[in-house]
Amino acid sequence: MKIDDLLTLIKRRGFYFQAFNIYGEVGGFYDYGPIGVRIKNNLIALWRRTFVEQLGAYEVDTTTIMPEPVFKASGHLTSFTDPLVTCASCKTPHRADKLLEEFYSKKGDAQSIGKIEKMNNGELERELKANKIKCPTCGKSEFGKVETFNLLFKTAMGPTGAVPGYLRPETPQGIFVDFKHLFTVNSMKLPVAIAQTGKVYRNEISPRQQTIRMREFSQMDVEVFFDPEDEKSGLEGPGMKEVEEGEIPVLLKGSKEEEMVAIGDLLKKRVIPNRHFALLLYLENGFALALGFKKGNYRFRQVEVTPHYSRCNFDLEVKTSYDYIELSGLAYRTDYDLSSHAKQSGKDLSVTSDEKKVLPHVVELSIGVDRPLFAILDAVFEEGKDRGWSWLRLNESLAPYRYGVFPLQKDDKLVDKAKALYRKLVSMHVPVYYSEAGSIGKRYAKADEIGVPYCITIDYDTLTDDTVTIRNRDDAKQVRKSVSEVS
Repeated sequence: MKIDDLLTLIKRRGFYFQAFNIYGEVGGFYDYGPIGVRIKNNLIALWRRTFVEQLGAYEVDTTTIMPEPVFKASGHLTSFTDPLVTCASCKTPHRADKLLEEFYSKKGDAQSIGKIEKMNNGELERELKANKIKCPTCGKSEFGKVETFNLLFKTAMGPTGAVPGYLRPETPQGIFVDFKHLFTVNSMKLPVAIAQTGKVYRNEISPRQQTIRMREFSQMDVEVFFDPEDEKSGLEGPGMKEVEEGEIPVLLKGSKEEEMVAIGDLLKKRVIPNRHFALLLYLENGFALALGFKKGNYRFRQVEVTPHYSRCNFDLEVKTSYDYIELSGLAYRTDYDLSSHAKQSGKDLSVTSDEKKVLPHVVELSIGVDRPLFAILDAVFEEGKDRGWSWLRLNESLAPYRYGVFPLQKDDKLVDKAKALYRKLVSMHVPVYYSEAGSIGKRYAKADEIGVPYCITIDYDTLTDDTVTIRNRDDAKQVRKSVSEVS
């Protein structure tokens, strides 16, 4: 199976792997190896180019541990929960909703899947029993009561542990808490975008499927603050005509299949709430294409049951070997966060913009890092039966290296020439690596399987005419170019 071959490649080349494995496996924690780190950094860099730079956003870095009042205000202490059910036989905990989703997914029953997110604990419990769903661990169908489980990781601050705190489950709360200070010291005006990327922590009941459901992972978030009474002012970036004409694949509430819809039509029909939501939707679609996802393999799903803080939600979902998975969420949070933190702290968090006092509303785009990275690898994985090895058709902007530089043989003259070219490219800040180990065919194969777009071979003709062979990863064709043309 394709997924088995992909997972073998990920493990063999060390893209990422189970953390602290020498002490036994603890689910939901992964470490990244050198190749995985490069792809991950490139993914974050593409996010910065797409959102931070295009929107003229201010990027911040806030703490990962926060005191309890922050999460009282945000609602995480009461609402950040999943339905927990424990197998009565083997005592393994599971998410009740995910057990049902997997059961109905195997049956191809999309209608029943759509009803799950609306079910309360009692309904989930009855559904498990009625369908005699079996425990994935032991194979028995003896589940206990479905209970509410809070996903926050609790900690204590100070030498006596007197100050309760929590590891952040998302990055935005730091932005909301700091918003007024940031707005003042940076002389901001509405609308304004503030962005952040970093680690977050969720005590998942049953982490699984590689980096899809983890307990420690990374997020990339953009918060757009705006005056809800100002419908004309916009952010930096593409103009509204371009945004409104952009078509995206959308799965609307009650629909069975996605359809291509102009963003302007969604805005006109008030399916989406405002121009800031439309702009982020447009940029998000471009981001999905830049990551290597093809039309027909991803969609924007209108969320039927929105979270307590939101008035409108669209999730970007990508089809993978594990079926559709959510990669990001776009939400209209209104003034929920700022008004909640103002009430909890007793501080006025409204700001003055254009001589008007405003408590801004917020549109938020939250994108994972680890899930998209897996989904990208899954999307670009080629089994390579014609080559004899599997390989990755990574977009060049995500590839760990642009070039591999190889001397044809371990001849001192070839090696010296190859190392000189390698050093030249490094000095030009071109992502490149050098290898002289193994046959040239094996080196091509190793470069292909980590997604390197081009391999440069230094051969004996290079010594006489200063040209090199450049091999293209995608079609394996080779051309000769002057060393001076390589950049």
